[in-house]
Amino acid sequence: SSKEIFLTLAFAISCLLKDWGPYFENKEIEISFKTSLCEDVQNGVSFEYYLIQVKNKTAETLVVNFHLGNLNEKSEENKIVFVLKPGEIKSGSCDYQATQLRLFKSKNSTKKGSALTNFNLNSISTIEVH
Repeated sequence: SSKEIFLTLAFAISCLLKDWGPYFENKEIEISFKTSLCEDVQNGVSFEYYLIQVKNKTAETLVVNFHLGNLNEKSEENKIVFVLKPGEIKSGSCDYQATQLRLFKSKNSTKKGSALTNFNLNSISTIEVH
């Protein structure tokens, strides 16, 4: 049935995204992402997030900044700014972090037609710090 095909496809996609997938790369940084189910045990709900990994490819300290989501969603609220030391890699996780390297994907509910957010970052820039 089509439901089985969809579940198989969804499972295949979730398996593919267990590893970091490339999103953006230039001479200074490399950004990857993967999907992760983050459970809020206290409230008995779970949410799917895109976790973000950023790698500094240079021998310089960089200030990295970007906005989560689409260009039309650009606001101070979804602006991410952090420092990466030479060769450092920072990765998002389900746990609370001062710099949240994650983007909400969907609420994991049994309701049909639950809205899914596509992975998107915009206004990606780096500044060398000397």
